[in-house]
Amino acid sequence: MKWRPLQIVGGAYSDDTKPWTCQDAVNWLPLQAERPGARSDAIMRSAPGFRQFATTQNKPVRGSHDAEGLFLVVAGTTLYRINPDGTSTSLGSIPGVNRVSIAHNQIENGNEIVLVNGQSGYVFNTTTSTLVQITDEAFPGSYIVDFIDGYILGVDPFGRFWFTSDLTQATQYNSLDRADAEAAPDKIVSLMALGDLVAVWGERTLEFFQNTGATTGTFQRVSNLSQNIGCASPYARAQLDNSAYWLGDDGNVYRLQGTSPVRISTAAIEQAISGLNWNNAFATTFEDRGHKVFYLTFPDGNTWGYDVLSQEWHRRESHGMSRWRLSTLTRWRRRWYGGDMQNGKVYLLDWDEMTEDGQPLTSIRRTPVAHADGNPIIVDGFKVVFDVGRIPVGLSDHSCAISYSDDGGHNWSYPAIESIGAAGQYRQTVEVTQLGMAETRVWEIRVSSPGKRDVIAASWQAGVADS
Repeated sequence: MKWRPLQIVGGAYSDDTKPWTCQDAVNWLPLQAERPGARSDAIMRSAPGFRQFATTQNKPVRGSHDAEGLFLVVAGTTLYRINPDGTSTSLGSIPGVNRVSIAHNQIENGNEIVLVNGQSGYVFNTTTSTLVQITDEAFPGSYIVDFIDGYILGVDPFGRFWFTSDLTQATQYNSLDRADAEAAPDKIVSLMALGDLVAVWGERTLEFFQNTGATTGTFQRVSNLSQNIGCASPYARAQLDNSAYWLGDDGNVYRLQGTSPVRISTAAIEQAISGLNWNNAFATTFEDRGHKVFYLTFPDGNTWGYDVLSQEWHRRESHGMSRWRLSTLTRWRRRWYGGDMQNGKVYLLDWDEMTEDGQPLTSIRRTPVAHADGNPIIVDGFKVVFDVGRIPVGLSDHSCAISYSDDGGHNWSYPAIESIGAAGQYRQTVEVTQLGMAETRVWEIRVSSPGKRDVIAASWQAGVADS
């Protein structure tokens, strides 16, 4: 029999009706070829791992921010400056256990960096190197902050209104600089500065405000732009690719096209997150090498990533967990850094690092269903084209585990362990043979060895059996 192409590249698209589709993509990024002449139309790119860069205290990282080159991290109840050599310096205390939202404005010779914990607000002044609590009576507290036109933006913890600081004064506020929800009497959940507009999400609505230049009541609602889609969590929104991405109150994921919401989630993902706690969901973003990824993490579930480049979803998963262990992602000095959800470590993400701080980074791909319209198929062979021989010199042989399911992903064969080539074995082939008969078949490829595992293509030798 001849080898025939088999679709292997794709995203996460697993339905409760598994025999229909149980596709998955974990710690792999689907990538389409942008020019003709490639070995295949698309590949599964190895997602970056990470290694330790800095340590704080043995507490969760609650927030991080790059303020014009100053890298700040809140771990436990302490605010740290992360230095270029990987050391950390304590700058003061940020009480609480919830996530910390951070934004900054510009002042003479430096910046004011605002940190909110859901109740209180704090300002770190880079010119005086002091951290103070916001004590202005007009400051109600907030769980989210942003910056636009010299103003710090926040949301009242009870969702009654959103507000702004005085111009270039992060510690000063005026009770007249507040705005209520106008499209509907729902509570305000979150906001975001987006170009020259402020997007304000309620529990069921989205409204837009703009700077009118007035001394007080500076920001006013833009009429005829409200949308009947809210936000499910204060932190489940992020700015990416000059647009807003968020988890809607209906359990769908949206991006803004202009000022109109466009659904980007799939029915399979909406099904997967339907029973999770949306209130605790949070978003992070990652942009590197053309990939622009919106990550949505459910602490009681999974981490889902939508890549603008491929318009495909994938999952990130850490060893021994169903979700990614990173609670923050921050671009600093042209590199990406992640904060750990448990131990206070700050990691450096690296495309060439195929572990997570020494723990296995397991990549999993489950393919679409292969079938012959109900006719039995004899499967003589299955072949995967990897970028072989890419394991670092001195490490043990690089291998993958290949298994298959003939009942739509309910049960799987015992995995065949195949070498992906030791260092320099660039002609290694990955192939399994004598694979029996089936009416439908789904393949699973799993790699946890500490080497590159880009999947270029797949093929199989299969024929329809005589009736």
